[in-house]
Amino acid sequence: MRKYIIFAFLLLFFSCDSNIEFINYNSVNGSWHKDSIQDFSFELNNLQEEEYKTHINLRINNDYKFSNIFLIVVLSDSLNIITKDTLNFKLADKSGRFLGDKRINLIENSLLHKEKISLENNMKYYVSIEHAMRVINKVGGLEYLNGVVDVGYKVEKIK
Repeated sequence: MRKYIIFAFLLLFFSCDSNIEFINYNSVNGSWHKDSIQDFSFELNNLQEEEYKTHINLRINNDYKFSNIFLIVVLSDSLNIITKDTLNFKLADKSGRFLGDKRINLIENSLLHKEKISLENNMKYYVSIEHAMRVINKVGGLEYLNGVVDVGYKVEKIK
């Protein structure tokens, strides 16, 4: 009987149709330095050009002291910069409670980067993400952004 349950579970697990084409995380160990650019590269192996949505995945803990985050995100291929965006994401509500999926001592946010973007097959893409957080009335960026555990990037096919 146990073999049948395991077989059914495996069949269910592997038959799920996932739209995720790429997902990866970089650890920043709880403190993201302003000069620590998080780089990702991926290649899509579809037969034709498809439309995708992309996300920045951010895992934070309770040491994060802000209700938002500013990110500079560059998406490029081997020849050109496709997009360069400065983005502001809300991470907490007005009462200070973090948004996102809460796990024991981490909060995971999937922040929409591009809602609909066409990407070609068999081309290598590069993404760089850096934080652009500042303290009010101070010149220059915040050197260490405490409370950030992991930074990730996800590419999902639109059906």
